[in-house]
Amino acid sequence: MNVQGIYIHVPFCRKRCPYCAFVLIESDGSLHDRFVGKVCREIESADPGARTIYFGGGTPSLLSAEQLGRMIRVVGGTPEEITVECNPEGLHLEGLRDLGVNRITLGIQALDDGLLRFLGREHDAEGARRAWREASRHFENVCVDLIFGVPGQTIEGWRKTLAEIRSWRPAHVSLYGLTYENGTPFEKIRDRLPEETERSMYEAAMDALAEYHHYEISNFALSGFESKHNRSYWEGRPYLGFGPGAHSYDGRTRWQNIANVREWLDRDEVVLSRETLTPEQVRIERLLLGLRQDVGVELETIPAGLENFLERVDGRVRLTRAGRCVADSVIAKLV
Repeated sequence: MNVQGIYIHVPFCRKRCPYCAFVLIESDGSLHDRFVGKVCREIESADPGARTIYFGGGTPSLLSAEQLGRMIRVVGGTPEEITVECNPEGLHLEGLRDLGVNRITLGIQALDDGLLRFLGREHDAEGARRAWREASRHFENVCVDLIFGVPGQTIEGWRKTLAEIRSWRPAHVSLYGLTYENGTPFEKIRDRLPEETERSMYEAAMDALAEYHHYEISNFALSGFESKHNRSYWEGRPYLGFGPGAHSYDGRTRWQNIANVREWLDRDEVVLSRETLTPEQVRIERLLLGLRQDVGVELETIPAGLENFLERVDGRVRLTRAGRCVADSVIAKLV
């Protein structure tokens, strides 16, 4: 299989945020070496090679540079892009550049202490600023992650955050509307912001980040700093995932690993399920992922009623600004 990207899910955090439904455990470090050893053995068995490596989580930066380096070296070659997700608290970047890491994503989430406490984050706004200054000293390609649509968040406060982030001029900004995942404490929250307010916040972000390339619904980049790894997902290229809960895809078949950390560590066979997509499922998935991108998709006609939400550019169809604000409903109508 011609693998484009490798995703390594590092399932460790110092504490779980109340909105998070990712596969992880609160870690004291005792399982880190065991985890790294197992990932290395699985990568060796797959012998994949890859253009990109992405360490997601969880909090990959809880691992030492030596531990991250072991996994990078076993992949081999010279990947074009190696990303490590980091939280602002306990940020340790020493030695990462020497390993070939050239992209950092910072889970800033907010620059309001009240919102950060509500989200269960361990850092405060000043800690986020310190982390940004530290990361930008070491790396040119730093991505800042933000959450909007948080109960208690105001459009004025959100604009203020966007203005400060813009003044930092990070290479990349990712924006995520807060979701209320089943099984999390946030599932029970009922005083959620109205959809109209969230839509206004998203539009405010598009205005504030107008100088950035809005290349995917949730992602903005300075020219040349678009995520190579994530783009391979959106373009339907093959990738391999290692670690508990990670997914893999070969162009037709998708498989998922066991989503329990300790069970994944204990089992020899870690694949939980496989699904072979039909040609129609592949077509629909390409449509879904293609419309999330600014390049759009090949579509012969724009269906009636969607003229305000879709436009034809260079022979392809993509979402308009209004369409990006209601992308899920537009895509649902198309499929």
